[in-house]
Amino acid sequence: MEEYRQSVLYVEDNELNMALMHHVFKKNLPSVLLLKAETAELGLEIAARQLPDLIILDIGLPGMNGYEAIERLKGSEATRHIPVMAISAFALRSDIEQAMNIGFAAYITKPFQVKVFTDTVKKMLAGDPSTD
Repeated sequence: MEEYRQSVLYVEDNELNMALMHHVFKKNLPSVLLLKAETAELGLEIAARQLPDLIILDIGLPGMNGYEAIERLKGSEATRHIPVMAISAFALRSDIEQAMNIGFAAYITKPFQVKVFTDTVKKMLAGDPSTD
């Protein structure tokens, strides 16, 4: 049985992206438990129940999008302390600025470079607010 020191919740509706993330974590972040949710609504439930160390949230989710989801996460006493990282194909400067202004701690654009992504996750899990 593997022992995980930390957990990350990944909220993503695309099965291929979910499978890619599973592979990235298994290969590059093996001591981190990857929790998964296919919708923002399910992600909010898992976040409140599991209290992960980090949430990676797709912006373009069906139903409740990532912007509404982070507002609910930050509005909840139970989850407001959890850092949330956006991951999205929306790559315009205005998209990134909007996300950072509403409370995302970092923003990664798809497709992402694995090293940049894993370095950002490691920094965030270590409590380092500088994700440059």
